[in-house]
Amino acid sequence: MTIFFNEPLIDSLLEAEEDLKTIKEVKYHYNSTLKDELSELNRLDAIHSNIKEFYNETADGFQLRWKKGENSFGFIQLAEMKHLLAGAKGNGIYFNEDLPQDADIRFFHPLDFPTPETYVGFIIKPDTIYQSVYYLHGDNELSNLDLDFHGYTEMAYEARVFNYWQRVLLEYMNGNSSEITETFKTEMPQIFPDWTWENFIEKFESLRISKR
Repeated sequence: MTIFFNEPLIDSLLEAEEDLKTIKEVKYHYNSTLKDELSELNRLDAIHSNIKEFYNETADGFQLRWKKGENSFGFIQLAEMKHLLAGAKGNGIYFNEDLPQDADIRFFHPLDFPTPETYVGFIIKPDTIYQSVYYLHGDNELSNLDLDFHGYTEMAYEARVFNYWQRVLLEYMNGNSSEITETFKTEMPQIFPDWTWENFIEKFESLRISKR
């Protein structure tokens, strides 16, 4: 059985809370595992390997949050499969109906709900599934994270699901650095003493789809 990101993530956060005393609280919840055999999930798993195993063997939805302070916290909420398959509209994600019929956002299926105004998910079209997960933010803006399901969950662990860690990766890829990135780079080694920016980026580069 595959050891997914959730186990080392929880272990690391509990160590920070109980031993290092660098965070105040950790809360997490597993849904029961997925019992149904779904053709849509089989199709998705052919592109994003391990997603079926996670939902069938670990949980049909997973939520975790931790907190150090007002601007230093983390959150992940992996969707139940029924919500993932429901697509954008099925999750209250609205977009301009004047967009072309083949616009990517029409085929967006949320995997993670990291903040109230952002989503991470798959582009699942009738004839193709995109290899990368996408970050949906702003005014229906979709950004390629250059990671598949496995890569996304691995980087979720590397980032300890720190708030807006997906934006940190996008800024890195675009050669930018905002307060979001600077806060991440400052806070992470204070909370997790073994963590370094260099190792974080090295791991990301090893998982990028475009570098295969």
